[in-house]
Amino acid sequence: GRFTIFFGGMLINFIILIIVGSLGCANSSGASWGIGSLLLVFTFVYDSTVGPITYCVVAEIPSAQVRSKTVAVARNFYNLAGIPVAVITPYMLNPTAWNWKAKTGFFWAGFSLFGLIWTWFEFPETKGRTYAELDVLFKNGVKARKFKTTEVETFNTEEMLANMDDDHLKQVVLEKEEEEKEEMIEDAKFKT
Repeated sequence: GRFTIFFGGMLINFIILIIVGSLGCANSSGASWGIGSLLLVFTFVYDSTVGPITYCVVAEIPSAQVRSKTVAVARNFYNLAGIPVAVITPYMLNPTAWNWKAKTGFFWAGFSLFGLIWTWFEFPETKGRTYAELDVLFKNGVKARKFKTTEVETFNTEEMLANMDDDHLKQVVLEKEEEEKEEMIEDAKFKT
């Protein structure tokens, strides 16, 4: 499911960042080749797991009433968060600035570890769930780790009737009577 793909991508990228940081402590051309290769693997893993799953989940989780606004806010937050990353990363890598070089991997591994822990406890599994089921799970306060196994009843007649006013109830009754009439007519035609 989506959780497995996202968590797996986060875990692999965390490990890669730790290895890149460790290789940054070695001063050899072999370490440089290893760092370059691992960064390519990092990009591939991110672009095939965390990156695309984020777009799926950010559109699935919000309630229908606020979905478009939530996607817009999430996208804007992503873009704003990218600004400090784009500003400080060159300082980390540049030999005339902080000169961390590949040890920068340790810094980003810290953020990755935070994201990994958050994912484990707070990232809900949305695979195979309808929007209505997700709304019920959130409304009932189900923990994100239990989304996959929780049974959901999306159509609760008693709750629906409690939320309807008299006009809605009359409409439902009229529609039901109309359906029953049509079924009786079809049955009569079939018997003759």
